[in-house]
Amino acid sequence: MRITPDGQITIPPEIQKVLNISPDVELAFEIEGDRLYLKKIQPTDKISTWIDAMRGCAAGNLTTDEIMTLTRSDGNP
Repeated sequence: MRITPDGQITIPPEIQKVLNISPDVELAFEIEGDRLYLKKIQPTDKISTWIDAMRGCAAGNLTTDEIMTLTRSDGNP
């Protein structure tokens, strides 16, 4: 397998089939010494991504009940 002048490689179809890699699958590179690994990134749903991004972002000293009221209403406590 060779790398193209643009830095691209082609994953052989038989490997794609074994690993269930299709064009919409996201991959990540991991370097370990002089080895390069490809890792399949598991898809996440938008809600989980949003929750992870927002985790720890609350400001102030709100109680859990106050936060729940704000998230379930029009924003007026």
